[in-house]
Amino acid sequence: MPSSPDRRSRRLTELRAGMSVLTSAAADLGVGSQTEVRVLPDGRLWLTEQGIAVTASDVYQAARGLVAAQLDAIARVSSDPVEDHALAWLVTLQTNEVMVGIEDEATREDDAA
Repeated sequence: MPSSPDRRSRRLTELRAGMSVLTSAAADLGVGSQTEVRVLPDGRLWLTEQGIAVTASDVYQAARGLVAAQLDAIARVSSDPVEDHALAWLVTLQTNEVMVGIEDEATREDDAA
């Protein structure tokens, strides 16, 4: 069943948002330059490099697609199931969340002293 024009257009928007997320993340790590992203009055984001406005949903779906592609690639290269890598990432993120919470609490205590 062929994709509808609306579905293809939505997918293209998500792919462009994904490219913007990826290039911005790479720039944060010192690759290339930081691309400009502005919030428009209607709440959408203007992605200067892509020349389009996207919604938070577009960005979320794009980021989700990037993470899924990364997990799939890691699983294929390692010959381990996606679940193993997804759970490892989740544990890492949860550990980082706990560490940030501890650091925030220590900062609050220092500020209160």
